[in-house]
Amino acid sequence: MIRRYVLFIFIVMLASCATPHYMHLYESPKGLDFTTGKWLVTNVDCKLPYAYREGLGRDLLKGFQKLRGDSIYSINEVSLKYISNDKFSFELSPMILETLKKTTDYDYVVTATARKVRDDVPDLVYPGTPVSYHKSESEVCIAVYDVSLGARVYFQRVVASVSLDAGDEKVVFGRSAGNLLYNALAKGLKDLRKNSRRISKISRNFSKGN
Repeated sequence: MIRRYVLFIFIVMLASCATPHYMHLYESPKGLDFTTGKWLVTNVDCKLPYAYREGLGRDLLKGFQKLRGDSIYSINEVSLKYISNDKFSFELSPMILETLKKTTDYDYVVTATARKVRDDVPDLVYPGTPVSYHKSESEVCIAVYDVSLGARVYFQRVVASVSLDAGDEKVVFGRSAGNLLYNALAKGLKDLRKNSRRISKISRNFSKGN
């Protein structure tokens, strides 16, 4: 009986949610080879409040650590002798890449940027309230640079959006642009995992044992 009640509540909640839509845009192949190399993950380059920057940066790092295990390093946990952290932006300059090549042993650098495009839909929409057209939209871009080549080898832009129109008065749960930032990043990382060559847990554990 309790299980049926929980299922009923879940169905009602699902039916009352505004479903996000996602668009993936690429300027590179969709996948990467995570079986080799040493990776440096930088902070998310964005003009957002501190809480968003920290949360998105944490999710970005965790997402890449799941792909490459112990060979992923956060820029906040390493010491670079010739480059300060504030010199890293989403678009890495040739000078930064050349310096990394000459003074470090990193093979790849991960950068990301995020922004709110439009923020009309709150996370909670009171049912029965007349609704005109509203939309929330956010985008996240993920890039990877090959240090030895001095070039960007991966670029993905994920656009997440939710819209409400007349007739959507029954919607209870919406998506603000803030929540869509995290949704877009999660979608981008999921797509990267799906299309990339990864080290399996079995092979990683075997390597550690030897």
